[in-house]
Amino acid sequence: MTDGPLTDFELYYTKNGLVQVSNDVRRRILHELEAKNLSLTDLSKITGKAQSTLSVHLDKMISEGLITVHDDPEDSRRKVYSLVSVMLAYSKPPSDEAMTMAMKVLSEVADDPVRTRDALAKFIFLGFDGMGLSVGPMATILGSIHAMALGGILSGKNIEDTVSNARDYYKKMGFGDASIYSLNPLSVIIKDDLSFTEDSAKSLGYYATGFFSKILEDATGKAYVVVSSEVFGTDCNYFRFTLEPAAPQ
Repeated sequence: MTDGPLTDFELYYTKNGLVQVSNDVRRRILHELEAKNLSLTDLSKITGKAQSTLSVHLDKMISEGLITVHDDPEDSRRKVYSLVSVMLAYSKPPSDEAMTMAMKVLSEVADDPVRTRDALAKFIFLGFDGMGLSVGPMATILGSIHAMALGGILSGKNIEDTVSNARDYYKKMGFGDASIYSLNPLSVIIKDDLSFTEDSAKSLGYYATGFFSKILEDATGKAYVVVSSEVFGTDCNYFRFTLEPAAPQ
């Protein structure tokens, strides 16, 4: 239980269920472990916290399923910590502007069930932004799951055909028009006719990054990563992102 509203937290998916993290030290540990596995000594140097203090946090995070600890494959005498959870969302200031936009989106189509269905995703992303929850990380995952469910049916004879198939499919979904700015590296611009807040536009855009990344992975056998992304336009209705093959591990 809390004595008031949660205003500064991150939400993680773990094997034990959802875990809310608001402690600054634990959030710092999770962010550092996103990049690589680290030992207790490493984390102490990075955070500036005593090892005894960190051990309390690390034990709690292990019990919650956020991280795990195991022998260092390069040095069995030391232990390293690894991230085994996935961030889904994080708090942000509520936005009256986003909530007003969300209501406008839905009220304009509410008398038409088909148009309501097509606008629902945009209403939801604007609504989350309005309530003070940034769901970009979860949107990326959902976009990837969507592409995975297609089972490779958009894979073409080459990258150009695959990207063309993905672009056409994405447009038919009603999530915005996808234009291919360049193929190498792959740079995509998503345009929508509606107005958005910057954060809700990012969430919709991150859905596209997850979708296109997984489509390319299924077609080529290579993992792809987002190397840049941005929202632009006076109505925040353009989202550009660039994908490149991930560096070999």
